[in-house]
Amino acid sequence: MVRLRKVSAGYNNIEVIRNINISFEKGTITTIIGKNGCGKTTLLKTASNILKPFEGEIQVKGKNIADMSSKEVAKELSFLPQLRDTPNITVYNLVMHGRFPYLGFSRIPQKKDRLVVNNAIESMELQGYVRKNICELSGGQRQRAYIAMILAQDTDIVFLDEPTTYLDINHQFEILEIIKKLKDMGKTIVMVLHDLSSALSYSDRICLMDNGEIVIYDTPQAVFDSGEINRIFGVSAEQVLIKNNQKQYIFYAS
Repeated sequence: MVRLRKVSAGYNNIEVIRNINISFEKGTITTIIGKNGCGKTTLLKTASNILKPFEGEIQVKGKNIADMSSKEVAKELSFLPQLRDTPNITVYNLVMHGRFPYLGFSRIPQKKDRLVVNNAIESMELQGYVRKNICELSGGQRQRAYIAMILAQDTDIVFLDEPTTYLDINHQFEILEIIKKLKDMGKTIVMVLHDLSSALSYSDRICLMDNGEIVIYDTPQAVFDSGEINRIFGVSAEQVLIKNNQKQYIFYAS
């Protein structure tokens, strides 16, 4: 669905990622991992058209993203950044922001827009918070509201930059389970995570980066078996089976 070919990008003419060749497959969760400063967020922003590449081509469903209008892109891709200001706005109005690519010149929501927003709010179990200000919510509730906004935008492809940052452990797992739910809805998820165990446990594909390049892009098991995580992060790792034969990954200092 999204393909990057020979892409280089960065900031202020300084290259951060180079020679990126990758495709994100439909209906999967891909997680980008790597050490701080390796280019994870730069790759995410470039793939989602937030950052324009220096070189190379990005295709969305076979179309060159450079030939698409901003409204066309916004109907195909949604992006949730890690850091953002908390607006003085109700949950309902925040989620309605997701419908902006579909509104006409009048910017007045129609019946369909309100239906989509209500469904998104219900999916995130926020019915009791629609009139609350975002500032009044807990971190986990606030993140669910932003994900509801992404749902209202109704894109097939969703980019998430560190969606569990600053959340306690219970809310981290809650958000990761919601991301699995988005996949079950048919969404293609591409996200950045720092937690290696969660990345390997919740993803269909892992993109491991180092120094602005992709080291390996494969299944979690193949990436784990390659030993590249151990080499790049300077850690040792074990794989254990927990209930229902699910795999759990444990990392510790070498």
